[in-house]
Amino acid sequence: MKHLLVASDLSHRSEMAIAQAFFLARRFNASLTVLHIVDDELPATVFNATRSQAESNLRATVEGMIGAETMRISVRVIGGLDFQSILDVTEEEDASLIILGAHRRSLLKDVLTGTTVERVIRNASTPVLVVKRPTCGSYVCTLAAVELVEEAASVFRYAHLMADGQSLYAVHVLNDLVTLQMKAAGCGTAAVEDHQARICQRCESALRGVARRAKVPLEGWLPVVHWGSDPASEILVAAETFGAELGVVGTRTRDKGLIERGLFGSIAERLLLDMTCDVLAVPLTSATPLSEAAGIATLG
Repeated sequence: MKHLLVASDLSHRSEMAIAQAFFLARRFNASLTVLHIVDDELPATVFNATRSQAESNLRATVEGMIGAETMRISVRVIGGLDFQSILDVTEEEDASLIILGAHRRSLLKDVLTGTTVERVIRNASTPVLVVKRPTCGSYVCTLAAVELVEEAASVFRYAHLMADGQSLYAVHVLNDLVTLQMKAAGCGTAAVEDHQARICQRCESALRGVARRAKVPLEGWLPVVHWGSDPASEILVAAETFGAELGVVGTRTRDKGLIERGLFGSIAERLLLDMTCDVLAVPLTSATPLSEAAGIATLG
């Protein structure tokens, strides 16, 4: 990663995002842009005063970071529509990663749709890191939710990069219809368990196929196969079990129509809402089934 962009709304959530952005910029020896958007429909005098105050606050934050003087950092305060401006600056500066603070959860209902975070993720062609942890630093445990599709190699690649040699789990959720049919037919426990063991082996082999496509070494990470009809719940259980500090998930919206893109009800949205750790959303353009996964009933 050569250039990172962190967008701030001057909230405490954004301060956590800026702190993590500083840590990652130092780790990757990357340049960093700290961005704030001011509503450009404000009256000119209010806009100018707001922009000046925001820039002053951000520069004070940057200058207060240890080691900032040795880093390549720019502060930008511009007028525009928040999510669109973030996307525009990301493209203009060729940023490798967008970093945002977590959205504010609704007092009435847990929703993500319509927030700046959701809109950026829904439209970005760049990975988006949503920072939720109260402290910055490396990710001791990273959990990647891996689909059995060729494009999931991007998820694996970013998870391996962010894990930086520390614990990495590749999780996949299975819902095998044959198992259900065997149970319905009254097959014995031993026969069902034998079938599940063989399916798990095939799934782990498929996960290794994704790793090879990502050019990730086959050592240094562990495959995890869960069974269930609700992938998001199973992934959340795995994240809690392993104490994940970062969850990595693929998102697939840019190849959909407006209606589908507006309905962002997906595994990714659930994880963005309910994971307590940081979440990295990696955009995927399509879903090409893995040859190694032929015949495996999967949910994500």
